Amino acid sequence: MAALALATSLHATATASTTPPPAEPAPIALDKLEVTADRAPSLTSPSLASSRAELLTVPGGTEVIDSARYLRGRASTVEDTFALSAGVIAQSRFGSDEARLSIRGSGLQRTFHGRGLRVLQDGVPINLADGGFDMQALEPLSAAYINVWRGGNALATGASTLGGAIDYISRTGRDAPALFARAEAGSWNYLRASLASGGTTGARNQFDGYASFTHQSQDGFRDHAEQSNQRLFANAGIRFSGFAETRFYVTAARTDSELPGSLSRAQLDTNPQQSLASNITLDQHRDFDLLRLANKTTIRTGETTWDFSAAWTYKDLDHPIFQVIDQLSNDALLGASATHTGDFLGRSNRLRAGVFFTRGLTHATNFINASGKRGALVSQADQTATNLELFAEDQLTLGRGLTLVAGFSSAANKRENEKITGGVASYELDYDRLMPKLGLRWDARDIQVFANFSGSYEPPSFSETLTLNTARNAQTATTVELGTRGIHRFLRWDLSLYSAELKNELLTLDHDNNPSTAAATINANRTTHRGIEFATELDLLGTDWNATTTPTHRLVARAAWTYGDFRFDSDARYGNNRLAGLAPHQIRGELTWEHASGWYAGPTFEWSPKDNYIDFRNTFAADAYALIGLRLGQRRATGISWFLEARNLSDKRYAATTGVIENATGLDQPQFLPGDGRSLFAGLEYRW
Repeated sequence: MAALALATSLHATATASTTPPPAEPAPIALDKLEVTADRAPSLTSPSLASSRAELLTVPGGTEVIDSARYLRGRASTVEDTFALSAGVIAQSRFGSDEARLSIRGSGLQRTFHGRGLRVLQDGVPINLADGGFDMQALEPLSAAYINVWRGGNALATGASTLGGAIDYISRTGRDAPALFARAEAGSWNYLRASLASGGTTGARNQFDGYASFTHQSQDGFRDHAEQSNQRLFANAGIRFSGFAETRFYVTAARTDSELPGSLSRAQLDTNPQQSLASNITLDQHRDFDLLRLANKTTIRTGETTWDFSAAWTYKDLDHPIFQVIDQLSNDALLGASATHTGDFLGRSNRLRAGVFFTRGLTHATNFINASGKRGALVSQADQTATNLELFAEDQLTLGRGLTLVAGFSSAANKRENEKITGGVASYELDYDRLMPKLGLRWDARDIQVFANFSGSYEPPSFSETLTLNTARNAQTATTVELGTRGIHRFLRWDLSLYSAELKNELLTLDHDNNPSTAAATINANRTTHRGIEFATELDLLGTDWNATTTPTHRLVARAAWTYGDFRFDSDARYGNNRLAGLAPHQIRGELTWEHASGWYAGPTFEWSPKDNYIDFRNTFAADAYALIGLRLGQRRATGISWFLEARNLSDKRYAATTGVIENATGLDQPQFLPGDGRSLFAGLEYRW
């Protein structure tokens, strides 16, 4: 039996050893897995999403402009940037950076070197100490997005002017492409080329940097309208921890612009491309070099965020017009603010407060214009502008969707002109003002309703106090606003109605029939600014804007309507006449087919349906006009994007904007700045 058992066991073992092993299963093919790590967001330059959420807390007119919106076509001037922004009037003088940039009638008569707005970069003001700012110091291609606060809604930025504030939020090494290249070309030898790069470095990516260079040149639609501009924008950040970051900024700009001047309406109708003869004889230009160095440091401690800022701006202006204006200026700024979020009386509460100190020194010299060159010395002076500004704003949640907003701003300003030789006598002007703000916001699902009351204040700049004028008083105003914004399925809207009562409005006017002499500035007695700001987006295919998936097709109608009724208020000389300079209505829009792959195409339009007076007496006006354009392109997050854009397809002859005089006596005057004729532009962009 034992032998039999052993034999059986050996047979079983032998059988098992000769049985082939089971085949190994085939390898399973897994989907490709790509692991990426997002760069930590910047503390000094907030994200687009956080800014959108922030501006939705403001009980009044605001907007966040994603750069993707204006990069779908020519992105050259402020008119391109704000084309679909309700409430923002941006009218280029001759297809250039020089423009009338106005919100709610701010800086009404300025078509260059803006006034009445606070312009910022990452929350740090770039205005000169006397309040003026230059459009040429702005570069839309280096901005990730732009924040707009209209009117008194800009209190939290420290602004107290009638128009509000515009903040260009910079690209940084934490959000910019490693390589960005863009070229635009078009009619009248227009060329714009930009190259930029950004990224992070360090063991913990604690360092980041970004730099962009842009060249722009064009012959211009008109004679004597050639331009050449170069801009360098760069910033470098150091992140000490998740709660502290500092960022250094460099802006360098060189801009040379020929000035073709204003035409009479008859000249515009006959040949809008001509230059005013005296502008060629005097070789009128506006050229300057600008260098700006700045720093912003952000520190978070618990529920409080601290921001500290400093900036220095150097500007060398060479400006041959009726005389040759030669100015060297140095402007310095220091600022600090704190934002605390917590509870107050058991309610959610946010308090923001801050201070800005600015001081500017300008050495101003005027010469006789000898065919665009410096002739004999006319005048020389040293100008000093000093400002101290305080502001605070509190938002308290009341419950049932209601939020109360209250705040104030206070300013003390000094303007000093020390005469060296010739020109205006020496003077010293002091100003101060306390401005209140009160607002209420009601939030429901996807809908807001808001109302606010605010004060504004603007002392004159040297441009007002030095010219032939009687304007030595500060402009003040009180504004009431009511509005709503929201989303309902395939409709988005933003609507504000406002009424402002002004005292001592600063109004600048050219001398009647003599555009070659200096302008004058007056303080009006009482004026009113009333208006409607309405922007909408409507998906005509009925796709919900809150849809969680991107639709294959959209057909979107976009429009921005800005209505302004700006008048004298029972004035002894002008009665209730309209203030000249801005047409009552400006309507811009587009109808765009959009595909999920990035393709887009459709018409664009601009319509000014009412005449625009050129004089305070309301005796002569620029005609109403309508323009049609067409745009086609494809945008991608990475790789190649491109566009083709045609403007003013009907080759309409029209005045894009005008000068302002006291009394045209019903006769044609050289106060019309022609808009560009039919034009074609193309652009190519690469992101990596």
